[in-house]
Amino acid sequence: MTYILKNATVITMDDQRVFYNTDLFVANGRILKIAPHIEPLGVNTVDCTGKFLLPGLIDCHVHMDSNEITEMLLANGVTACRNMWGFPETQQWCREIEQGKRFGPKVYSTGPLTDGQTYWEHSLIVTTPEQAEQAVVDCLNGGYQYVKTYPSIPRDAFKRIMEAANNFGIKVMGHGNYNVSFRELRDWGYYSLEHTSCLPKTDDEVLMLAESDMWFCPTLTVGRTIYNYVHLDHNVRETKHYDSMCGYWHRDWDKITAWRKSLHRYDNMDFEGELERARLFVRHSDNILMGTDVPNPGVTGGFSAHEELADMARTFGMSPYQALRTATVNAARSLGISGSKGMLKPGMDADILILEKNPLEDIANTETFCAVIREGTYHDKAECEAVLARVRQYRDDEIEALM
Repeated sequence: MTYILKNATVITMDDQRVFYNTDLFVANGRILKIAPHIEPLGVNTVDCTGKFLLPGLIDCHVHMDSNEITEMLLANGVTACRNMWGFPETQQWCREIEQGKRFGPKVYSTGPLTDGQTYWEHSLIVTTPEQAEQAVVDCLNGGYQYVKTYPSIPRDAFKRIMEAANNFGIKVMGHGNYNVSFRELRDWGYYSLEHTSCLPKTDDEVLMLAESDMWFCPTLTVGRTIYNYVHLDHNVRETKHYDSMCGYWHRDWDKITAWRKSLHRYDNMDFEGELERARLFVRHSDNILMGTDVPNPGVTGGFSAHEELADMARTFGMSPYQALRTATVNAARSLGISGSKGMLKPGMDADILILEKNPLEDIANTETFCAVIREGTYHDKAECEAVLARVRQYRDDEIEALM
């Protein structure tokens, strides 16, 4: 597709550069040119007078548990994501998205959740160094970009995972490890720590990680939701956008909520303490990522990305620009795709949100999009709303067919 977005305010996310009354030329899925006036010369144009162009959002913590999650992400302006639990079916969905057979964002994925004991069903259990190295090899052979670990892997097996991953050039991320120190986690090259709950309990250790190259994805929305519906006994059905999910997920959320309460692991949850340690990390690091942990109970595909940005700005005292970086520039850097995504520049992929209001004035304005462009393919608001309406009506048998 070739077209020109005319007379927009272009928020490049490139060192705070903003261009006013500017045209953006899209050709073959990429941004060809950005200039004050580009002659159409027979090319289709889209009038963006009074509109704001922003790089598409990147959600760095999602779970593609079923296909409608990817539909909801793109329909809400998430043009790329990091899937945090890969399996063969998700790899097939990713291929179908790239072939244009499924509606969804560009997906970068970890392999199976790797742990030392079964916490979630279908985890890959690793207890020996030999199993650990094989897990990394299998991850690579499966076409995954990252290894995800849960914290119960024995020390010697976890060390072998890190050694093998470093040797093969694949990043390891997730929930850290109970059996090694945070200093070892840092020194061995653990790439990204997920959730406020996985941060160290001491300020010195938080600072040590913040001052390293490690990435941190706070996932405030899911942390706050778990605290509210498990610890404070709020009703998950009262969460924002609950009705945007189909009935299958309503029942699944009820089951997960009851299961989590039965574990009693959240009985002494100190979410405010977690937030204080997260604030300390954020004050001393730019390696912060936006991630939602959809579809955990109360976390809704795509909708929660906008909530997460607003929560990060509010909780961490970020400016709208700083919050936007976590879902654009930072996300692209962490995924190793900063040459193609995360900014609006000539040569970059045409992943663009067209907004009615300025997100630099109010971060909530990311929700005012009237179109989503994913690698040059233009989806207007009506198409996105139709996708979301269809998702709400999915029956259980249709979900099973998509999975």
